[in-house]
Amino acid sequence: MKSILITLLSGFTALLCGQTLDVRITYIRNSKGQICVALFADEAGFRAERTVLEAKYSKKNVVNGQIRVQISIPPGKYGLSVLDDENGNGKMDYNFLGVPLEGFGFSDYIQKGFRKPLVEDFDFIIQKNELKCITVQMKYF
Repeated sequence: MKSILITLLSGFTALLCGQTLDVRITYIRNSKGQICVALFADEAGFRAERTVLEAKYSKKNVVNGQIRVQISIPPGKYGLSVLDDENGNGKMDYNFLGVPLEGFGFSDYIQKGFRKPLVEDFDFIIQKNELKCITVQMKYF
């Protein structure tokens, strides 16, 4: 019942703000920690980790490795990244070789290999009064 109320409130907020990003995050490997979402306006912001918006979500609502969140944002062009912050420290952790220890993903982009993608690989445009649905598939090494 609580998740239905949150969804209804998110929908109401979206009506007031106009644009809603409906994000479906898949392949989450466990329910420990939190999901961190970051929105970037351009490549320079992504490289400098300068976000337009950041949000953190409890993983208590993860069902079958998936969670869905809604975010109200202004119209524009963005790229969205997600961190599965399993230890809840608010940052990506790496092993001694620099390989990520936690999951990550990008808007409508499936990560292949070790190269950090460019924002143009996972950017999208959201128009005024649009409900934009995107999927983020988590990747773990």
